[in-house]
Amino acid sequence: MNNRSALTHSETLFRPLLELNSAYVYIGAGISTGVIAGVDAINGASLATPALIAGGLIGVGLIKLINSYPMMKRQLGLYVNKLEFIDIEVVRFLNRWKDNSDVKNFDLKDRREIYIGNGFEWEPEHAQRAYQIMDMSSNLKEMEVPFALKPYINKYKKNTKSMGGKTWIHAIGNEDRQMVNEETFWGHSFITGAVGSGKTTLLRMLGTGFLHLGNSLVVIDPKDDKQLKNGIISEMKALGIEHKFYEFCPARPSESCSIDILKNFATPAEIPTRIASLLKSGKSGSDTFIDFGWQTISQVTDGMIYCHEAPKLTEIYRYMRTGKAELLQKVLSVFYERKFGKNWRDEELPKMTDMGETPAEGMVAYYAARIPSSEKIAAVDDVIQFVTHNHEHAQKMLASVFPLFKVLCTNPLDKLLSPNRDTDDVNKIIDIKRVIMDGGVLYCALNSLNDPKTAGQLAKLLLADISSCLGDRYNYGDGKERRVSILVDEVHAAVAGNDALLNNLAQGRAALAQFILATQSIPDLVDMTDQATAERYLALCNNFFSMKVTDKTTQEYVSAQFNQTNIQTVGVQYSIQSATGQALTEFSGGYKENITKSREDMFPPHLLADLPKLQYVARLANGQKLKCKLPIIQGS
Repeated sequence: MNNRSALTHSETLFRPLLELNSAYVYIGAGISTGVIAGVDAINGASLATPALIAGGLIGVGLIKLINSYPMMKRQLGLYVNKLEFIDIEVVRFLNRWKDNSDVKNFDLKDRREIYIGNGFEWEPEHAQRAYQIMDMSSNLKEMEVPFALKPYINKYKKNTKSMGGKTWIHAIGNEDRQMVNEETFWGHSFITGAVGSGKTTLLRMLGTGFLHLGNSLVVIDPKDDKQLKNGIISEMKALGIEHKFYEFCPARPSESCSIDILKNFATPAEIPTRIASLLKSGKSGSDTFIDFGWQTISQVTDGMIYCHEAPKLTEIYRYMRTGKAELLQKVLSVFYERKFGKNWRDEELPKMTDMGETPAEGMVAYYAARIPSSEKIAAVDDVIQFVTHNHEHAQKMLASVFPLFKVLCTNPLDKLLSPNRDTDDVNKIIDIKRVIMDGGVLYCALNSLNDPKTAGQLAKLLLADISSCLGDRYNYGDGKERRVSILVDEVHAAVAGNDALLNNLAQGRAALAQFILATQSIPDLVDMTDQATAERYLALCNNFFSMKVTDKTTQEYVSAQFNQTNIQTVGVQYSIQSATGQALTEFSGGYKENITKSREDMFPPHLLADLPKLQYVARLANGQKLKCKLPIIQGS
């Protein structure tokens, strides 16, 4: 489209701005007439006619000024962008926080909605405007602002530049407060955005809204963002539930709560699966070393459960490393006591001793030779196999397992993940299941800047424990439990081999859980898993939010969420013809204008790289496609 056609469209889009200039003309003329009337009054002439004319002109000017105000505001938005703030009291009012957080109102689904920012639904007309503006010059001189607005634009020029991006993207729509019903988030949400684009601000807005809905909240934050954490604490104080805030932070163990990370499980097989998943790279295929590690952990865990010992990371590690004989004796002692009674040591142990060089060997030999297969126990068989396996081969196959346990069982994680209620401070030991049931908040700051690998492993362990709690709720709940919202920042660090998270996304709604996953870009997921798994994560999230992103893959995915629309293009053609053998006055000319339509992306992919800070586009489960700006919450 050439400049003439672009100018034609800009006049069509912003025609009311002409009224603004007219308003200034009328008001100026009225003032001039008033001055003349004043001079006439000094000379003794009549004031009636000039005064009426002046008043009329000023009145018409004011009317035009009022009529042009909405478009004037939009015109300013083309050039001005700055940080916007919203008082927390306003957010509470919009979210109906007192009513919605009350358990008695959980069934009033139509009235349960939260505020997510200021914006508008992106429709075909906005796409048309965007394509027209993209055809204009970089300084948008085709839409020159009225002279009276230029001082305001110059005042916020530095603020606009600091926010980055193209200011006009948000200005082409009529902004309004966007409220989203609770049910929209039940399908889970995914957030992408470059560093510093505003993901944390969006997470705080959503987290605040979920608290206002009375949800339990679990936040997995690798960075320990103070703004996000303090905002949640402040809101809990306002709700009167600050005593239900628990922080898990390995970087500050003296302030951190402890979580018995293996306490909640439905079947013993869950425990080795959780631990072995920390070793997976996320790529498809089986790893023999990981499978052997799973089997060994399973054997130890089965033995502990058979002996009525609660599985703990530290105890599993100890039995695998130096406690084989101890575990074997415990398991066989329990078995023989159940079979022969409490006096079995006096009656049967002498017979067993004769069958081996040591009591332990005799107990194993007796079990193998004298106990019928029908009476043998799988847990006992597992432990015997674990103990009698070739030591050198086991050490080789567990070469990747032992370093993992070393990290998770060394101070301070030994007490934070495997607390002992007999020796540790019981007031600091929590159960994730209880936190979820009581409407509390668990904030997990994982210190990823110092140790990103361990932070990713902790995130996977925490999500696996949450998965077990949700499975218990799904199997035994009545469907009236409190909803739980799980916010996971930098989720790419926790997706490798994390089948529990995929299962939660697929079935979490039935357990009244909703996940909010955030990362920089889609390639982050692909790098940690594979293309098919990354697509599964995206497909299981019905809401997609995107701040500024610069990689092509994410841009194309986000743009595809908005589909395509017909974009109208105006072409102008001029022609002048003359011949050297003709007179100067003998020439011909022509003018041609045509309008064509073509299918284009409704939100052009490259515009995602031009989004200013704290702005996002969203495709929601309810069918809305939004362009929004995030204000920063202030107050407490």
